[in-house]
Amino acid sequence: MTSIKFDNTFDAITSNPDEASELQTRADLMSVIRDIVEDNYWKQAEAAKKVGLTQPRVSNLLNGKIDKFSIDLLMTCLFRLRYRFKPCYKDKQLTIEVSAA
Repeated sequence: MTSIKFDNTFDAITSNPDEASELQTRADLMSVIRDIVEDNYWKQAEAAKKVGLTQPRVSNLLNGKIDKFSIDLLMTCLFRLRYRFKPCYKDKQLTIEVSAA
């Protein structure tokens, strides 16, 4: 039996590495938002108010409807939850500092 190994889950559904990377980033951001909602015990309607979306859109987000969200929108949702991202490039290393306001 031959097996195929992928570095990124999304490499299995697209041969375009840029697209796979974008899909993985969206999935990662959606997972973080879902975790924040769960940790705060927010109902979907309450989460919707916090992130500035409708309840059906929050339902799509929490249920992993990745095709319905852009990286920009997901970052905006995190911004509305008071998380800030500060990329820094120094000594040939890229880091991202995340702070909660």
